[in-house]
Amino acid sequence: MTKEIRTSHIYQRAHALAEGGVHHSPAEIIAALLAEGYPEAAELLNSRNIHADLLRVCDAAANGQPGTPYRGLRH
Repeated sequence: MTKEIRTSHIYQRAHALAEGGVHHSPAEIIAALLAEGYPEAAELLNSRNIHADLLRVCDAAANGQPGTPYRGLRH
């Protein structure tokens, strides 16, 4: 997997984890990605904008609201 494809996959996977309703914070999502074998996830997702996006999706999932389509996390 090329670096660009892997990076895109990590962003998509982070969004999917947030939509799942199991994780309640960006830190939990990053921990899950690290456990799944993505050591670069901590650095890739280390942004206020990305944390805000993930938290928004986590909150929506916790409130039973439908997730938003993945449009890419804002860096």
